[in-house]
This record gives sequence, C-alpha cells and structure tokens, in this order.
Amino acid sequence: ASVQQNWRRLRTELQAFAALRGRNNISLAAFLHEQSIDLEDIYRDGARSGWTNLKRDAGLLTSPIDPNEEYLSRRFGDFQHVDDFDRINTLLKVAESGACYSPHTERERLLLQMLAYQIDAQHHQIGTGEEFAARVQSSPDVRAELGELAGQLLAKCSMPRRPTPGLEDTPICLHASYTAREILTAVGWLRPDRRVPFQAGVLPLHDRKTELLFVTLDKSEGYHDRIAYRDYAISAERFHWQSQNAAGPDTAGGRRYLESPTNGWKFQLFVRSKKADPYRACGPVSLESAEGNRPMTVYWRMTTPLSLRLLQEFSVLREH
Repeated sequence: ASVQQNWRRLRTELQAFAALRGRNNISLAAFLHEQSIDLEDIYRDGARSGWTNLKRDAGLLTSPIDPNEEYLSRRFGDFQHVDDFDRINTLLKVAESGACYSPHTERERLLLQMLAYQIDAQHHQIGTGEEFAARVQSSPDVRAELGELAGQLLAKCSMPRRPTPGLEDTPICLHASYTAREILTAVGWLRPDRRVPFQAGVLPLHDRKTELLFVTLDKSEGYHDRIAYRDYAISAERFHWQSQNAAGPDTAGGRRYLESPTNGWKFQLFVRSKKADPYRACGPVSLESAEGNRPMTVYWRMTTPLSLRLLQEFSVLREH
C-alpha cells in the first residue's frame, strides 16, 4: 500500500511542478533537483515505476501509447547501477533521435547486447541488441526518457576507464558495477540466440580457460543453513574464499584451483555485499594457498589491489 501511496504522491508532485513550470518544460533532472527526489524514487520496486509512466499517469503526455512504453519505462530502473562511461555512452547512442543505432565493432555489439539483456531479464527473452535498440527507438517518449536517465548516470559517473586485466576483449571495466546478466553477456556465455539459466557461484569458461567467481558476502538472505560460505577481503591484495560445497582436492574443480599456477587456468573475481547489489569487477586473482575439503578454503592474491572504498565494503567478516 505504501508503494502505491508513494507513486500517488509523486504523481501529485509532478502535476504541481508542471502547473508551475508549464507541461512542455518538464525534465527529469529539474524535477529530481527541485523537488529533492532521488532517481530511486522514480524507478522503484513495484508495478508502477519509470519516468515516462509517471508523466503519462500525471496527464502530461498526450502522444499515442507505444506497446513497449509501459514495460521499457519500468524496466529502465535496472540501469541505475551503471557507472562506467562506455555503457552510459551506449545508452546515449540508443537514445539519440534519428537513425537507429547500429554497433560497428564487436565491443560495441557486446555493450549493446549487455543493455538488452539487462532490460529483458527472463531466459526466454532472447534477441539481438539491435532489436532492443529498435524497440526503444520506436517510441519517442521512451527514447527521450533513456537519454534523460543516461544524463543522470553520466553526472554521477567517476569510474576511470580501466579494462579488467585478462578480460580486455570484453567491455568489463575494473571495479565497475555489473549484474550477473551483464557479466555473462560480456564474456559471450549469454548470446543473442542462447540464454542458459545460471545459478551457481562459479562459471568455468573452458574456451578461454578462465573461471568466473561470483561472491555474495552477506549470505543471510535466500540460503539454507547447511550452506555456510565465508568470503571476505583480508586486505587490499588478499581475498579469503570458500569453494562450492562439492569442491575438494580430488575433484576437477578443486584441482583447477590447486594446479592453477601451472595448468593455464585464470580466475576472475566478482564481489557484491548482498544479493540485491550488483557485483564489482575485482579483476584476476591467483592462488596463494588452499586448505580443507568440500568446501575448500582458498586464499587468493589480487592482481590489482582493491580501492579503499571497496576494501572497507568487502573486508567485514559477515556472520550467517
């Protein structure tokens, strides 16, 4: 009920703002700034969400409703974590009026595909990034909203443009925020013609001999008691990690870790504080030592030290 009340309050505030400003002179940036509203208030969990949807509800849009409008406006909330220039720049290109955006390089194609699969979150929603861009561009209101949202993200963006060592052929930026969908799309695991469900905490990519390690520090939500991993940063250069419960020195996975100084396998660490957060790309890690069996405790050395902010966030030993 409170979610609906909040939406009604926002709608009333926007109507009052429009009466003051003139209905044709309403921008997302001005509304947020002058009403002291956060982006999260516009893009919230729940059925009603999104800037175009709010303007439509407030009676400020008289244009015909595009079939994709309600869905896309609501789903754009899943871009709020985007904090690197390349993804924001891709949003701005898709939002440009005029010709439909078409990527020219493999990197641009991957960036667009990442955006598409971030919005279309379900496994059955396969399709190309170009098809996604065309859907956005079919609605002038939605396209304008994406441009305004990208502008807000750009204003907050301070992420240096650093490729992730070992993943230089992907658009993944070191220490930037990504959902699992974006990461899996960036490395080619999710493709325009193939979306495979993925739930595990590790993903070995045999074609590139690289294993992705997905770590959630706070395990209090959505886990049953017999899963009791302990993962945390020991220092800016060292990370304490527990393997899946099935991994031991005698298993293929366990041997991959133990023999990694000589077997050619590389490991990429992605860490988030809790389940609702995006992951941070922490870059490659190498084996320092390991102990135990099913699960194994592995001490990883990080190629690139964590920033002070990430170290503070990831170094707390969380109790189950």
